[in-house]
Amino acid sequence: MTGKIIIIGEARLEIDFKNDIPVDTHPGGAFLNAACQLALSGREVIFLSEIGNDKPGNIITDSLTAAGVDISQADRHIIKTPIVLNIDGTTSRYSAPDDGEGFDIIWPRVESEDIIVFGGYYAVDPRIHNQLSTFIANAVERKASIIYVPDVADDRIPRITKVMPLIYENLEVANRVITLPDDLNILFNHNDPERAKRENFAYYVDNYSHLENTSLLADAISK
Repeated sequence: MTGKIIIIGEARLEIDFKNDIPVDTHPGGAFLNAACQLALSGREVIFLSEIGNDKPGNIITDSLTAAGVDISQADRHIIKTPIVLNIDGTTSRYSAPDDGEGFDIIWPRVESEDIIVFGGYYAVDPRIHNQLSTFIANAVERKASIIYVPDVADDRIPRITKVMPLIYENLEVANRVITLPDDLNILFNHNDPERAKRENFAYYVDNYSHLENTSLLADAISK
């Protein structure tokens, strides 16, 4: 495919610790990392996210811009960019309360050769659900390829049963589904991709793949 790739997902600044000492600071999130990898490979990538107009946000936008990702339509109006601490295998998220308004953006025009990638907490967040659903519906009408990546390993989803109706709604509009390492256990209480393909996703899509490492997401999107 030669169309642009529009990725809708969270941007955050991650700080990695070793023996209680911070050793690395970097932009994070499966969708953000995939956007950078795809842009560096030469694809036209638009990244739609909420990124604070603060120092952590500037670090993130500088990284995305350096990779060649178009962030001109990202929402820079949130109070603070989310910070994630990775300490001895435990992840802790810190962020300011949101403004309740969701994305403050003009959604990009979609063409039939484009790829739309969405998922994660944004795909089940009531703040942006209506806007996102409208955009995805428009993309479906324009015959774009829709890839849904559940990415539900998130502490903001304390009970998966509460958001399953939205997850099924997302599956209804997808052409492809890509699950990340923790998705199957959280969604279906098993970790068998073949079983998931047969029992859980066959009704919705023919094109399903499971990744054992989130770093493989960019390659999976481009296939």
